[in-house]
Amino acid sequence: MSKINYVRTTFITQITCLAALLFIPLTLTAAVPNKENDILLTQSQLDEYNAEGLLVIKGFFTKEEVKQVSHCADRLQKEAETLSLQQTGKVMHKGTQFVIDRNGGKLQIHRIVWVGAAEPQLLKLARQPKLLAPVAQILGSDQADQLINQLHYKLPRDGVKFDWHQDVKNRRTFDPQWEDLNHKGSFVQTIIAIDPNTVENGTIYYVPKSHMRGDLFLDRITEPAELKRIAELDKAVPLVLNSGDVVFMHPYLVHGSEPNESSSPRKIFINGFSYPGANKQPYPGEGSAQRISLK
Repeated sequence: MSKINYVRTTFITQITCLAALLFIPLTLTAAVPNKENDILLTQSQLDEYNAEGLLVIKGFFTKEEVKQVSHCADRLQKEAETLSLQQTGKVMHKGTQFVIDRNGGKLQIHRIVWVGAAEPQLLKLARQPKLLAPVAQILGSDQADQLINQLHYKLPRDGVKFDWHQDVKNRRTFDPQWEDLNHKGSFVQTIIAIDPNTVENGTIYYVPKSHMRGDLFLDRITEPAELKRIAELDKAVPLVLNSGDVVFMHPYLVHGSEPNESSSPRKIFINGFSYPGANKQPYPGEGSAQRISLK
């Protein structure tokens, strides 16, 4: 090889190596995930929600987030125990409504409403972008009225159960003028499992695709056989969840649950969001039913 060709080959090799080095950072930068896109539902997930009436995302809350909710829930449970010794029913305390009773000397917590007033961390966790972004997609709105910020407890053998219903019934109860403004239910309920939810500890049962039949007014049916027929309860399946799983549920989906017959508690963290203007009435709890940005 001539000296000229050797110099030319060496120069080209050096330029090629330098170019490769210059482009390595660009390649690495392009590989970094877009965090905003990571929290958005895919089209297949949206299709599943629309087709089935619910969508489950596994491991949505981290172990640390579940731990935070669990610690708050434990503190509220202790307060419920103390309150129940003095008063039962609907008890307002620290801006939060405790719906409590005693059964055979044991505490029953039917629900604790607007828990973020007594435990602000629970409202902060409920308004994380990773939860609000999917809500915005489902509602088709950049804003929503947050109506629900609750904890539901089923303590071992406490007898707490929830009859078959559709969540739209609760919207109608609080606001007789409730309107489905987006023609897709105008509400979405999010359920985050704090404990494992099993058949034994009273997990939710639901009827797949029942939301497609609209409001069935199940609260007006008094005969069990008629309820079974209208709600198609023979099609019901259990919603088995691990800690940290989240469920996005349609307001017309038929669901209910039986008591916890196990030796382990079953706690879930529930947040519900309505399309702006669908609800026109206040909800229990200091700061409830506020309009919030979903973006």
